[in-house]
Amino acid sequence: MSLVATTPAVTGATRPDFSSRIVALAASMASLCLIVPLLIFAARIIKSSPVLDALFFQRLPILPILFLSAMGVAGYGGLKGLGERWLHDLVETSSEQLAAWGEKERSTALYSTITVLSGLTLFLELVLIRWQGSLFPVFALYKNFTLLACFCGLGIGYALAHRRPLLLPMTLPLLALTIFLLISLRYASLGDIFFFVPVKEETSVFDLHNMLPEWASAALNIPAYLLLIVTFILNVLIMVPVAQFCGHVMLRANTLAGYGCNLLGSIAGVGLLFLLSWLWTGPVIWFAVAAALLLAYQLVSYELSLERNHYIGLGAAMACIIITAYPVEPMVQNIYSPYQLIQKSTKPDGLMNLLSAGAYFQKVHDFSLQNLSRDSGQQRKILGYYELPFHTAPSLDSVVVVGAGTGNDVAAALRLGAKAVDAVEIDPTIIALGKANHPEHPYDDARVNVVNDDARTFFRNSDRTYDAIIYGVLDSHILLSHGSNVRLDSFVYTKEGLAEAYSHLRPGGLMSVSFALPNLRMGFKIYSILSGLPGAGAPVAVLTGYDTDKTYTFMVRKDGAVALPIAFMAAHDLVDRTSDFAKGWPQKLDVPTDDWPFFYMDARMYPTSYVISLLLVLALAALLVRKLLPNQRWNRSLMPFFFLGAGFMLVETKAITELGLLFGNTWHAIGIAIIGILVMAFLGNLLVAYGGFRSPTISYMLLLATIAAGYAVALAGGVTQADLSAKLSLVALLTGPLLFSGIVFSTLLKNVEDLPSALAYNLLGAMLGGLLEYNSMEFGFAFLYLIAFALYGLALATTWLWPASAR
Repeated sequence: MSLVATTPAVTGATRPDFSSRIVALAASMASLCLIVPLLIFAARIIKSSPVLDALFFQRLPILPILFLSAMGVAGYGGLKGLGERWLHDLVETSSEQLAAWGEKERSTALYSTITVLSGLTLFLELVLIRWQGSLFPVFALYKNFTLLACFCGLGIGYALAHRRPLLLPMTLPLLALTIFLLISLRYASLGDIFFFVPVKEETSVFDLHNMLPEWASAALNIPAYLLLIVTFILNVLIMVPVAQFCGHVMLRANTLAGYGCNLLGSIAGVGLLFLLSWLWTGPVIWFAVAAALLLAYQLVSYELSLERNHYIGLGAAMACIIITAYPVEPMVQNIYSPYQLIQKSTKPDGLMNLLSAGAYFQKVHDFSLQNLSRDSGQQRKILGYYELPFHTAPSLDSVVVVGAGTGNDVAAALRLGAKAVDAVEIDPTIIALGKANHPEHPYDDARVNVVNDDARTFFRNSDRTYDAIIYGVLDSHILLSHGSNVRLDSFVYTKEGLAEAYSHLRPGGLMSVSFALPNLRMGFKIYSILSGLPGAGAPVAVLTGYDTDKTYTFMVRKDGAVALPIAFMAAHDLVDRTSDFAKGWPQKLDVPTDDWPFFYMDARMYPTSYVISLLLVLALAALLVRKLLPNQRWNRSLMPFFFLGAGFMLVETKAITELGLLFGNTWHAIGIAIIGILVMAFLGNLLVAYGGFRSPTISYMLLLATIAAGYAVALAGGVTQADLSAKLSLVALLTGPLLFSGIVFSTLLKNVEDLPSALAYNLLGAMLGGLLEYNSMEFGFAFLYLIAFALYGLALATTWLWPASAR
């Protein structure tokens, strides 16, 4: 028996076993989305009243707690019962219209519909990942959590393609309620409790963890885990109806052609978000586009008049936009760059302050000579931090500032007489804000060349040399890359990354690396890398204390020793701590490399916090699959699609990581890489459709051979040359497995009549691949090739053991 039913419809006797479970779960989650914000609002009303606050919260806090708890339980019970009846009626009355429209749609429009619906699923998935990551750090650090939830929902939805009723009308109300819940939690007074992130190597970013005993710190993680669980289920419920309807339309299509349209739609979905990111649009536009597409397919089933269910869809679509656009922080300007949410506000001194998704990011300072307070109090120490490298460098004829941000480091270089400055900053929004708001206007100076690029790509493509290479404090704290659980700055602080920069240093030149160290081990990693640079003198380490007593500046000279400006340091409260680092770390030190770029981790490990999160994913996915796909068994003949999905996920992660290193970890380079990967899968589909492929065995062998070749190249250190031939060779090596995997997938589809079921297995397999990706934290990214090799080997074995019956 298949994972999905093998008949187009299910009898009325079995319908409640399917739809009632989904409706009940959706009603429970919808009630939670409503009652939690209402309880928060009620608590704030009581707290804001001086009389009630003095009477209850200050004297008898148990009374409001009991009152709100009783109100929550009663409200939840009532809303759940009402929601079940309402959702059941909504789904039942709309399902027949949707099914009839899908069955009578002209065959000429069938494949365009599949393309649009497939694009919608991927676009909505990417929007949820970006938006949720901009609200809470836990989603930015656990980006895979949202991704895997969407995979789970899509897999379940495709598996339900044969079933009735069609659930599409549920999506918009659930999406609106999810937005309502998360925005309420983010901007309520208790929103700060969700900023405690249960990530072992990250806890020191949030300083309160360091001041608490272990049991208290663990308790603070409970809200974040609860948030992950609730959001995981909501993401699944949002994606299930869309995938089910897409699969329903696919049932009428030729499997190869339908899969080709699915890939084209996926490419279009990525391209759409690529375009919207380029335009710096925010979630209001993202959700407006997604809601409009969802609404179009809800409304397409009516002919002459709008019915109540259509008004519900219209209202939910408007709610998605209005709630997202609500100006909850009128004094803060929210700007969605292609990378992150930048929140611009004003400090008490009138200068700009920036947050990234609610976490501290950057401050603008005015240290111009006209500013009489530049040498007073804390300002003196901050000034010392920015000017120290430029007072230490023997020459400032040619300077590069990496992570230039809004321009503080560049302004310091100009004040001290730099003749030419390359200012490298990856985020175009930060550059624009610096140009418009920095009081010293460093980016308008004729000596400054502003470069919008990431550090690794800049040095790899540059042939210039410098007297001083200055790394600002460019750690992103919570910002991850588009392709995997790696910070955007992680590849900067590797042996290869710092060595590439050092190679651009002139003899006698100075390289400075500043960092706000969450722990001293990270400082020893930087000191160790600088000590091993060829021809480098002994590094020095200076405690600058900028913003925190953990900010250090490490400096090294090429072909010479660093001469610290002792008088300047004493005048600005800077302390030489070189002796602390020169003695070396007393334990084994795992220095980050391009293969293991986890600079923030203490050592190679499976972090406990990630293991807990992965177990949560497995438990939630197993529970939801069992609950929403009752009485179903695995179809052995479709198991190859499961392992192909898992292997593809790992090879895709490795390809995106390597392509990002080669062409840049900028948003557009990564976006083009993702689109290119999908294009390779589409080319595989075309080759099978028009090339006469019958047996997948040869393609399997080529697939395994390219993976083995990629692993060998990875062990040898990868391709680091910047010339065109080397780049093309690496691109061919990285995308080869994706092409052959696409050929295998499409070849197997020839013997499968049920495309939605194959996609369901494939997506659930991709979940497994996403979980296995975390092995890189222990063994490095090259190890993913070995796992992918094993998974594709299992795909080949199951293809031989349980072949699908030929049509």
